[in-house]
Amino acid sequence: MKVSLLASGLKLLAFQGVTTFQDSIVVATVEADLVRVAADGTLTPWINVARYGIPTGIVGLKDSIAVALSGQESGHFLLQVTQQGRVSPLADLSDLAGEFGAPFAVAVHEGHYPYYLVAVSTDVVGSKGLIARVTRSGKVTVLADLDKTAFGIGIGEDCAIATQDNGQIVKIDFNGGKSAIANLQSPFGAPLDITRLNEDWIMTTNTGWIVALKSDNTIVPLINLTEIGKGSPTTLTPFKNDVVVATQAGNLLRVVL
Repeated sequence: MKVSLLASGLKLLAFQGVTTFQDSIVVATVEADLVRVAADGTLTPWINVARYGIPTGIVGLKDSIAVALSGQESGHFLLQVTQQGRVSPLADLSDLAGEFGAPFAVAVHEGHYPYYLVAVSTDVVGSKGLIARVTRSGKVTVLADLDKTAFGIGIGEDCAIATQDNGQIVKIDFNGGKSAIANLQSPFGAPLDITRLNEDWIMTTNTGWIVALKSDNTIVPLINLTEIGKGSPTTLTPFKNDVVVATQAGNLLRVVL
């Protein structure tokens, strides 16, 4: 596998997020900047959403980007950002997150009736969570309650996949039914972000691994970025036939799997 440095110096922590949007990559920073990154690594500042909170998840559509944010005392929201840079609140997630929770990830289902799924912690200390469904008109419903916090959420053709902080990978059907299909805790640690690449689900973990979840629910280790000195991976996104991975050190890595 080939790992190359795409960009560096980004102000990242853990769950700010990275996504593919049109022909570029968009990274959300801890200072609430959305930064566009070209395929050659050129950084272009785009907009800042700090008035709404700190980004905790981001996903690109054809014509816009959805950003999950935590404003702490001021609330938790899902925003929509158009390709022209217009920002508008899409949904208020404050009641779902409660006083001790926050959203951690967002994914989009682009069908005839597009909608978002947001992984929300309802109690960060107690490690409880849920998956919320948000329509493009802003209607919010709970798709599934979870016994642990979900750090990542991805949407496939017939189900969603959530990564939980206890190591479990949970399959969630679109009617809310859920089942644990794998556990990464030993030896790979807790799964963080998740994305779809071709026929596989690709995940980062808190021990530095990038792993693949195959169609038969087996886990295949791909590469440990921490062990090879590339930093601790957090979020990731598909880009062409590769993945782009953000690290806590503020780097964007392009990984050829």
